[in-house]
Amino acid sequence: MKKGVLSICIAIIGIYFIYWFNIDLYKKSVIFTEQSNNTAISNSYIFKFAKTFTIATVCLGLLSLYFGVISFLKKNKVGGIGIILAVLLIICAFIPFWKHI
Repeated sequence: MKKGVLSICIAIIGIYFIYWFNIDLYKKSVIFTEQSNNTAISNSYIFKFAKTFTIATVCLGLLSLYFGVISFLKKNKVGGIGIILAVLLIICAFIPFWKHI
């Protein structure tokens, strides 16, 4: 598999990972809010897992960026798409979308 296509595939997996992660955090926050009125407990639980998932997502983004740059340096235009998706993935890893659902 070419490095550019591999970069795009890893970035798409990372974007799906962000989607799944934000939906899961939203469901957990709703459950914790309904079960207890103490928001400090739910926030501490959510932020512990949020850091772990953020680190994993940034690692996927950096891996995708690496393969995209290698492909782009070999004059493949597909590598540019991989780089754009990787940068988008890294930026979206730090935005808490679950708060806006």
